Amino acid sequence: MQSATQPQPDQDAPGAGLSHATVVRKGLMVGAVIVLCSIPFFRRYDGRDHPVSLDEIYWIGQTYYYHLAFERMQWSHPDWLLLPARENPPLGKYIIGLGLQLNGLSVTNVDWLGVYYHIISKGWGQGREREQPQAVLDRMQPAVRELAVNQEHFEYPVQYATTARAVMLAFGVLSVVTVFVLTSLYTSRLTAFLAALLFSLHPAVVSSYTEVGVDILAIEFSLLAVIHFVLIERRTWRRRARPGLFRILVCTSGGLSLAFAVGSKVNAAVVGFLGAILCLFFMVSFLRHQSHEAKESCMAMFILLVISFVIFVGSNPVNYPDPVAGLWAGYAEPQRMLHIQQAVLPAPLQTWSERLRATADLTAFHPAVFGLIVGAFVVQVIAARRAGPSLPVIALWWLIAFVAVTAWLPFARPRYMLPVIAPSLILVAGAGDRLFSWLRRRKPAVVTSDSRPGL
Repeated sequence: MQSATQPQPDQDAPGAGLSHATVVRKGLMVGAVIVLCSIPFFRRYDGRDHPVSLDEIYWIGQTYYYHLAFERMQWSHPDWLLLPARENPPLGKYIIGLGLQLNGLSVTNVDWLGVYYHIISKGWGQGREREQPQAVLDRMQPAVRELAVNQEHFEYPVQYATTARAVMLAFGVLSVVTVFVLTSLYTSRLTAFLAALLFSLHPAVVSSYTEVGVDILAIEFSLLAVIHFVLIERRTWRRRARPGLFRILVCTSGGLSLAFAVGSKVNAAVVGFLGAILCLFFMVSFLRHQSHEAKESCMAMFILLVISFVIFVGSNPVNYPDPVAGLWAGYAEPQRMLHIQQAVLPAPLQTWSERLRATADLTAFHPAVFGLIVGAFVVQVIAARRAGPSLPVIALWWLIAFVAVTAWLPFARPRYMLPVIAPSLILVAGAGDRLFSWLRRRKPAVVTSDSRPGL
């Protein structure tokens, strides 16, 4: 006999409706992410075959070191002693060089770099400052050097520019998606979508994925590194079937991300400082409270930092056979070139007030808008303190980036602001999400007709 309480077929409709709504919601989110990924493509489309700029000549020329390292496997070649090998860390050059190789292209000599140094030759000083760039010009092919020096002409296949720009586009797409993923760890997916949308449209970000350079590479790997920091802070391996294996994977992939961030551009050392401070915080927490959780996080962060340092040092032949001298050259040469640029190029930033104003304008377009970001930082810190001992990772990232970039900023160039822009948008998204949640909680008490004071 059929039970009277047995559900009838039409009673399953609510469950089916919920399932259908979930499918629709997931489909809409996938569509939203696809829209985000399409923005860099359309922003770059008009400029895909424009003539190369001076910076693009430099960075395409830097892929000569990918050719030496991986196509010729000559890690002790004399050209590793030239100035361009010491001006910047190598991992960004390797990525662009790999992109060229996948399209059947390769920069097999220093001609591109020689053209760059010839164009900026008015900034050369005397003695060693002149000898080092001149050594690059002396290594050029005579015919190319003749055209560049005497006729101010440089011929290059356009495929080099379009391929290198395609690499920037790919990392532009990846960075937008990564901002979405990182923000969604703190906010709703809708808010994360808005943060990623604003990131993809920010002029500094647009310039970084439409022109050849390493800024977009550095920020993408920085975002990935911060995601790993959050995973370590939350000890997500405890929720896995094999926590030991998952922790090893987090440390290894996080170490790779951090190494490639700093190995693409030195100002990405901001996330290195963030990782070191987090490691110290976990250590202090363990020593004060004998917390097993803090010990686990400290060990995981320490292993991640060691892996990243080993990869960073080992990936650069400039560090052989003397890593200390190589690391010092990686710091000293960019500083020396920066002083030369400040003496030659127009509008250098000399005072703290000039740099602060430039940071505010380039990050948020106006100091008043930047004040909202500072307010979002305060909200994040207060919320974290109320929640307990948890550390506001994004707020700490923003503070380190803001102080470090502002203290260093030599010129008001938008792409220099990428280390500040990314955490700024995530901070604002988090504050906006909290404000929306607060208003939603307040709404019933305001609109209910029979609500009474004091309840």
